[in-house]
Amino acid sequence: MTKKTHPTPLLDELKSGPWPSFVDGLQRLAEDDEKPNADMMKDLLGQLEHSYETRKGYWKGGTVSVFGYGGGVIPRFSEVAEKFPESSEFHTLR
Repeated sequence: MTKKTHPTPLLDELKSGPWPSFVDGLQRLAEDDEKPNADMMKDLLGQLEHSYETRKGYWKGGTVSVFGYGGGVIPRFSEVAEKFPESSEFHTLR
């Protein structure tokens, strides 16, 4: 069963500007229920909308570096994971 899409009226406003919007890409990924990450994108959009509503960022984390290499992992953990469980954490390789 697929997850229900969160309403995103504030994010939808960003799509009306003259420049391409990152929201279009996230919504496209969320709409494709055949993809394994669709539910994660739906919760990510929900958390982002929540951040715009409250004017607060809910990501915490740090970096894990590889000494002498200049790369590592940037982990991000959501402070509202109970509300948006599918997007509770992200890890970016650098």
